[in-house]
Amino acid sequence: MAYADQSIGAFLDAVASEDLTPSGGAVAAIAGAAGAALCEMACRHSIGDDADGTAALAGLAEALEADRRRLLDLADADAAAVEAVFHGGEEPSAAAERATEVPLETAEASLEVLERAATVTAKSNARAAPDAATGAFLAHAAVRATTSTVRVNLSALDDEAFVGSARERTDEVERAAAAALERVRANLESA
Repeated sequence: MAYADQSIGAFLDAVASEDLTPSGGAVAAIAGAAGAALCEMACRHSIGDDADGTAALAGLAEALEADRRRLLDLADADAAAVEAVFHGGEEPSAAAERATEVPLETAEASLEVLERAATVTAKSNARAAPDAATGAFLAHAAVRATTSTVRVNLSALDDEAFVGSARERTDEVERAAAAALERVRANLESA
C-alpha cells in the first residue's frame, strides 16, 4: 500500500516499528509533502485578496500540488530503494546508487517546495503566511535530512562519476535551500 493511502497513525506506527521501512528518507519525503500542502493551502486562502497576485497564487497552488504528489511518490520509492539494499533483488552497487539517488531527488523536490514557499510567504495574506512559513520549515528540514543521507551513502560508493555528480547536486541543493530559507525569514520579518 502506498504511504499516501495510509492514515497518519498507521504510517507513524510503521515508522516506529521494527520494520526496516519506512525509514528516514520516506519520513523526510512526507515532511516535504506536508510542507507543500501547507503552502498550497496558504495560496488557496489568499486567492482573491489581491487581484494582481491571484493568478500567481493559483499557479503556485497547482505547482505545489504537483510537488506534494511527487514527494509522496518519492516516499514510496525511498522505501523500495532501502528494501533493495538490504534484501537484494538487484545488483548491490545499483541498489546503493538508487538508495542515494532517491534521497537526492527528494532533496531537489523539497527545494522546489522551499523556493515556492519563499514566493508564497511574500504574496499570501497575513493570516496564511505563518502556515506557508511552517511549510517552508518542513521543506527545509526535508532538504537537510535527505542531503545528510546522500552524503553518508556517497562514502560507500565506488563510481567516481556518480559520486562527483551527486556531490555537486547536493552542494547546489544545500546552497539554494539556505538562500530560499533566508528569503522566507525576510518575508516574515517584513510582514
